[in-house]
Amino acid sequence: MDDQHIRAVVQTQIIECLNRFYAIETGMWGGPLHALIIRTVIAGENQGRLYDISAIANVLDLPLTTVHRKVRELEEMGFLYRQRDGRSVYLRPTQRTCVKLDKSFEEMIHAVRLLYRMPSPQTFLKYVVDAGPHPALRFYGEMDDEAAQTH
Repeated sequence: MDDQHIRAVVQTQIIECLNRFYAIETGMWGGPLHALIIRTVIAGENQGRLYDISAIANVLDLPLTTVHRKVRELEEMGFLYRQRDGRSVYLRPTQRTCVKLDKSFEEMIHAVRLLYRMPSPQTFLKYVVDAGPHPALRFYGEMDDEAAQTH
């Protein structure tokens, strides 16, 4: 098992983790642009940096008209609201959005933990190769206890 093969397997596992996050987010927020906008608004708020629509369009490199339309949809769905501060109007996550994110947080942490529970690349690769059909789509942490003890 060469390093290139190990790298490919690990990359596949990272992609699977990202796909799980994508599935979680799109299940909560709707489409991928909805998730991207909400994720950016929440990350900015967590960092003490509030975004208006123009800033979101700039940061995400999206057309302003697209961001306007998506933000309006997110407001109608109850995920974002606008807060005036002087002459600026910032996007903020609603309480509903924060609750949904908190509920999904444990699922996201679980996906990351599964990804990083690999004892070593060789042991991980051995498990993946021995796992059967489509082994690159399984997390190391998802093997049953008996399989874990044999690897």
